[in-house]
Amino acid sequence: MGVIYHKSEGGTSMGVWRIEEGIADLETRYELKESERATYMAFKNDKRRREWLCVRLMLEEMMGKEVEIAYKDSGKPYLKGSSKHISITHTIGYVGVRVADHPVALDMEYKSDRVLRIISKFVSESEMGYLDRGDKVATALVIWSAKETLYKLHDIQEIEFDKHLKVSNFDPTKESGTFTGTIDKGGFRAEVKLRYRITDDLILVYC
Repeated sequence: MGVIYHKSEGGTSMGVWRIEEGIADLETRYELKESERATYMAFKNDKRRREWLCVRLMLEEMMGKEVEIAYKDSGKPYLKGSSKHISITHTIGYVGVRVADHPVALDMEYKSDRVLRIISKFVSESEMGYLDRGDKVATALVIWSAKETLYKLHDIQEIEFDKHLKVSNFDPTKESGTFTGTIDKGGFRAEVKLRYRITDDLILVYC
């Protein structure tokens, strides 16, 4: 299927890929760099290889073949030899990439009621009231994805999602919108404008 959503504006580009291709097809479409070969061959299953290849194929569409993804010790991705910033996400059957001239982050989740089993681990007491409106699963996943996005953006370790990360109210009945996320830990505090999209299958939050 390939890219199902791609938007570029103001030096920022974002894409979402629905993975329907087989591993053989993807391997013929992406030329492994020598520096990537050992990492790729170390993956134990085709699911992980397909995700890895789709991310890089989508990045090539955005920036060309000369770019290469590397990772900090924390696991946060960056682009070798480029001033551009990148964020990567994947969920069941999909991958997403966001690239910009400034720090960015995104998180994407497949709709599943499994999130309801762990609500107490990431939803604060003040945010519990958000779950009483509209689709409880979608609302919980927007909160989760928002906090994942904040965590990825600031790359601060030992974060407690229910304590250090907060989100403002939002309307879960709308397909898209904006709201505010806040990180507050150890004297560091920042507010971030977040955007969300809700589809039949996916929740996407980004900044």
